[in-house]
Parts: sequence; C-alpha cells; structure tokens
Amino acid sequence: MIKYALFVVMAEQYIDKESLMIIRERLWAVSKEKKITLEDVQDRTGFSYSQVYRIVRGQNNISVSVLIAVCKALELQLSDLFNFKIDIPKYQETRRNY
Repeated sequence: MIKYALFVVMAEQYIDKESLMIIRERLWAVSKEKKITLEDVQDRTGFSYSQVYRIVRGQNNISVSVLIAVCKALELQLSDLFNFKIDIPKYQETRRNY
C-alpha cells in the first residue's frame, strides 16, 4: 500500500503596511474627533474589544467587510477614509497588448 503525503504551500498574505497605517491613523483620528471610543465601536459592531483595538491600532490585515463595519460604527464614509493617493508602479504592457 502506498501512502501519499499532501503538502499545501500557502502564499504569504500580502499586506500593504503603508496604506494600512494611513487608514488606521484616519480611523483613530475620526474616533477621537467624534469622541467615539473603541468600546462604542465594540458595541456598534459586535466585535470584541481586542479585535476592535487590533483593527484600529494594530498591524494585522483588515477585511473589506470588517472595515465597512468599523466605518459604519464611526459614522464615516469609505470615500472619506480612502481619500489618499497610492504609488502606482510602472508595469509592462498588459497581456492583451502583446
């Protein structure tokens, strides 16, 4: 009888730390400006306090759904949150142009 081992190699998760830092700084500034505490965000989202802290002050990646929930809790439009420029690299032509 032959036994096979299955190895799954997971790609490292992509995290744009620079953009996440900008987003987190904006979330934190809005919460302070509107006097909405992390506990308020916890109550409004149903997330645990530690999860809210990691979202607003941490360094882990944020899913779009979680970010939308936090923006709703902070009474913040996504367009206001993402009102910043990112560096777009110069890529080679797309495949359809070959």
